[in-house]
Amino acid sequence: MTMNVAGALAMVLCLTVTSGQQELGGSKTALPISELSFATEEENVVSFEKNDTNLVKLYNSETEAIEVKVDFEETEEQEEQEEQEEQEYQNRWGIQLTEEEIDLLAKILWVEARGESEAGQKAVVEVVFNRMLSEEFPDTLHDVLSQKKPVQFASWKLRDKAEPTEKEYSTIYAVLNGETNIVREDTVYFATKKLTRNLDLKIGGHYFCY
Repeated sequence: MTMNVAGALAMVLCLTVTSGQQELGGSKTALPISELSFATEEENVVSFEKNDTNLVKLYNSETEAIEVKVDFEETEEQEEQEEQEEQEYQNRWGIQLTEEEIDLLAKILWVEARGESEAGQKAVVEVVFNRMLSEEFPDTLHDVLSQKKPVQFASWKLRDKAEPTEKEYSTIYAVLNGETNIVREDTVYFATKKLTRNLDLKIGGHYFCY
């Protein structure tokens, strides 16, 4: 008998299941059905069951059991990772960030505005996104935050000492998910003083200008 288990392959066996669950010892255990494929010489396998040790028993029409060890936990982790990679944020900039970029932005946000209100932090993130779309600034998050000529974020050199909290991450995700609309689309400056004559608004200790 040849047995192969792999994620995302076509199901080749007829398994007795209901809504992705199998009755086991009086309880139902959810199985990642779509992530399993069994290639076997035993074409008359008709059902299966799984116990807590990830041991799968395949039953053929003659009720003969074939035991196979499957790493279900790894399969579920792969499924969660794929869902995160497929996540698409909906916001007015059309900006998508990777987890690494979100971590970087959280560090800069912590250094720049950790003492500001939730609205103040969200406005800072909006300014960063405005810069990414502005012709006057670089296109990527990394290049916007690390720009040297002129220096835009003095906090860049302090990023490795930052200790962002849940507050910073919640702020970033709120803006990424389009839950905010605080500053103008052409507001690309913020500081503890007005950098231009055109003041959009002031939140906490920061002036936001365009």
